[in-house]
Amino acid sequence: MVTGRKPYTPDSLAERWRVSAETVRQLCRRGDLAHFRVGRMYRITADAVDEYEARKV
Repeated sequence: MVTGRKPYTPDSLAERWRVSAETVRQLCRRGDLAHFRVGRMYRITADAVDEYEARKV
């Protein structure tokens, strides 16, 4: 789904959630947070963030 919202980096999402970027990467590696890779870099769509936050409420 294309929403026009830019994907998050682990650093930008970590700032939003007030956790470390490594915590975000661990969520991705475990499969708890949907993501895609650009080379070695993780990117997390805004829709994936919305879905993850809805599950955690």
